[in-house]
Amino acid sequence: MDAALPWEVNPALHESRLVLLAQTAVNVRNKAFSEANREEGDTSWGIGCKAHERLGHSLCRLAESGKHPWLTVHRDGLYLMPLIEGVAVRVYRGPADKPSQRHLEAARSEHHRRHEPRQMAFSFMGESAEPDGPWFWMMAIETDVEGRALRAVFFQANEAGGTRNAWEAPVEGISSAPSPAPSAPSPPEKPARPARPRAAASAKDALLSRDGRPLFQAQTMSLPLVSQPS
Repeated sequence: MDAALPWEVNPALHESRLVLLAQTAVNVRNKAFSEANREEGDTSWGIGCKAHERLGHSLCRLAESGKHPWLTVHRDGLYLMPLIEGVAVRVYRGPADKPSQRHLEAARSEHHRRHEPRQMAFSFMGESAEPDGPWFWMMAIETDVEGRALRAVFFQANEAGGTRNAWEAPVEGISSAPSPAPSAPSPPEKPARPARPRAAASAKDALLSRDGRPLFQAQTMSLPLVSQPS
């Protein structure tokens, strides 16, 4: 069975919406890691916690801005679940082909909380459930060994851990390494001040005492010319 694009499965999951969600998650995570100071004791676990908190804050601000009415965020303590027109998308760090049971359980609980009454009504009407379902939407943030985001992948998963319809969001400007901090320019060296020449004192300018101090300073004065009577 060929993979389908997310918006082909559910029109609410429009490409531009998924890209915004992916860009936000990737940029927030990589910024948190670029600000870390390993020499001061920052660890990947602590930085990852900070990135998770910042992601929740950023998504809530997007939802509250009024520019994206399709986005809502369910946040309760450390629990975070963005929803696109009511479709839950579980965001986690890890491989897209092997979501952990913890993330599957979170997606399953959110799915049943929002869809169970409707599913019961469909079953009563005789409609068959989706094969191997239900299927949940997830977004995996795959990282390098340091924890920095490399790519974001949307896909569907079921309770058994099966996956389908994986699609990588085209996120621009992802950097796996932090930019080096600019080094402060060194102050320019001041040129050495040339030695000021000292005029040698002549005998007709000054008379010195035994300890070298001048007794008096010779001065030259201009005298007025006196005209002689003819």
